[in-house]
Formats: sequence, C-alpha cells, structure tokens
Amino acid sequence: MSSLQLQAINGKSQLLVRTPFPNKKCVRKPFILRPQAVSSKTQRIMESVSVSGEVGGAGGAYSYQALKRLDQLWSNICSPQQVVQEPQQVVSTIPSLFTSSDLADKAEGSYDVIVCGGTLGIFIATALCARGLRVAIVERNVLKGREQEWNISRKELLELVEVGVLEEDDIERVTSAKFNPNRCGFERKGEIWVNNILNLGVSPARLIEIVKKRFISLGGVVFEGLSVSSISVYDDAAILKLSGDKILSSRLIIDAMGNFSPIVKQIRRGRKPDGVCLVVGTCARGFENNSLSDVIFSSSTVKKVGDSKAQYFWEAFPAGSGPLDRTTYMFTYVEPQPGSPKLEELLEEYWDLMPEYQLCCFLLDGVHLQFLYDRVFHLTI
Repeated sequence: MSSLQLQAINGKSQLLVRTPFPNKKCVRKPFILRPQAVSSKTQRIMESVSVSGEVGGAGGAYSYQALKRLDQLWSNICSPQQVVQEPQQVVSTIPSLFTSSDLADKAEGSYDVIVCGGTLGIFIATALCARGLRVAIVERNVLKGREQEWNISRKELLELVEVGVLEEDDIERVTSAKFNPNRCGFERKGEIWVNNILNLGVSPARLIEIVKKRFISLGGVVFEGLSVSSISVYDDAAILKLSGDKILSSRLIIDAMGNFSPIVKQIRRGRKPDGVCLVVGTCARGFENNSLSDVIFSSSTVKKVGDSKAQYFWEAFPAGSGPLDRTTYMFTYVEPQPGSPKLEELLEEYWDLMPEYQLCCFLLDGVHLQFLYDRVFHLTI
C-alpha cells in the first residue's frame, strides 16, 4: 500500500510517494506537478487553420501569435497614463530653402505629391497621377491587398472610374460576389432591407494589383519596403527621409499610414485615441443559405466582456471563394481604458454568438460540424 502526499519542495508543488512497510527503506520519489495551461477556444481554432502569411496594410493578421502581439499593443494603449511621453518628432519645419541646403544634391527624386502608405493611398495616388501630376508612393511592406473581401457598391466603384483610377471593365474583374437584398437591423427593433448598398464583394488583392499597374503605367513610382524616418518642411519643398538614408523631395506629402502613423502620434502628442473600433471575424465554409448580406445588425443587448461592457454589431456577406463561403465580422466601439475587452476576449464571444447569429454550428473538440473556418481575422482600427 502506498500513500500520496502533496508537499512544497523548493517552492514547487511536488507529489511524494511513500511506502509504509516498516522493514523496508522508504523511497521518496518526487514528481513535479506541472499545471497545464488550458488553451482558449481562439487559440485552438487559430492554430488549426493553415495560413500563408501575415496581412499588412489596412488588414490585420491571421496567426494566434499576431493576435497576442496586437492584444499587447492594445493593452498598452488602454493602460493608465501616469506620464505622457512625447512622441518622436517626425515632422519639423526648417525656415530656409531646400535648394540651398547641403541635402539638395542627395535627393533621389522630386515629385509633386508623395503618398505615405500604399494599401489605401494607392487610390488617391492613381487619381492624382491620372491628372498629370508626378506622384510617388512609399509603402513599408509590399504593396498588395489582403485576401478577405471588401464589400462595396457598384456606384462607389464607378466613382473610381470617373477619376481615372479604374476602367469600367475592371469592376467585373475585381468583383468576387454579388448579393441582394441587404439587411440593417437591431434587436427587437425591426429590420430594414435595402438593395444595391454594399452588395458587391471585391477582392482587395486583385483590386490593388490592377490599380498598382495602372499607377505605374501613368508614370507613378512605388517605393516598397521603406518606412518614414522624418519629414522636413522647407520654404520651397517637403523633404521625406526614408529608412536606408533615401531622400525624396515633394511639393506635398499625404499621410495614408493609418492609425499607427508616426505623424498621427506626433499630432496627438501621446494622448490616447478618444475611441476605437475593435473588429474580429472569419471566412468560413458551410452556409447553405448564402445569398443575402447584413450591412449592420445587432442581435443582442449590451454585454459584459471582461471588466467592461460592449454592444456587438455584425456585418456578413457571401465570399467569392465558393458558394458556401461567407465572410463575417463582429465589431464594437470602446474607449481605450483599463478593463476594455481584448481582441481574444472578443473572439471568444464571437465563437459563442456566431452559431446563433448565423444559425449554424461548428466543429471544436468533437462538437458537430456544419462549417469550417478558412481564415480568422482580427483587426484594430
């Protein structure tokens, strides 16, 4: 007969096995108990989904590790600000002529407009280029669109045709899915069905590829893999210094780098944003009734998430990757403060609410399967 005893040894919980026989030497065999961290549903799902790489630009990321990095960044924003740190001064004014400075000979190009941030900046850059201006784009990564679709209306795409960004034939080339009618609604407040509003699923990858080629054909210049170091505003030019000591000269610089732009950080002087829209979502397969979309829909009242409260809104539409595929986003608006929900907490809510919202169920640890996740998205805006 043996007895078991849990005892602290050197600060660690260890399991001791004791033999009570009097004529035998007692042998103590320590076994260290190593508590296994229980992985979240989000971790198990995301680690089971194969991904080809991270998404940049106006996208997000697919992997669980990228989610943890975003949550750490979001936690830093939400933490109490005891001391507001002055951000790096990216933009400065120099009251003199650039043409008379020592850097004038080092500029590698002179442009009418330089757009910083290419994922969304490519559209305004191409429109300006179509008007005869000399335009350059600076993109920190490779200038390309993400995989999950944008939803938009044909009317909006025709506006891009009017300003020379697209040809009308391009609309069909970039459209992955069409759907009508589209629902707007709130819990127990009724529904409104509309037509031709956000009723096209557009492939950002194809769209940006087409616009990028048009931009270059019009004489535009793309600088990829370079980040903004500083901008010096002289009396006669705005000078952009990039990583790698590259210097560009321009009459105008447009910031399209988004929420984490160093220029935005300088303008805000270390202050938190007033509000943030947190978005999570998936592209999933297995939706048999998949011809309609939700422009905005709320299926529940305000819910407690972690130490905070949130009102959830949904957006969903057929995906172009297959007749049973559907893109679904859940988003909420919060103030960045201690206790605000993390993205992983929102995804945990997403898995619980998604089956009821879309009238479906999914496989996890042996639960009945009706659809499979192809991609898991998480974004901050």
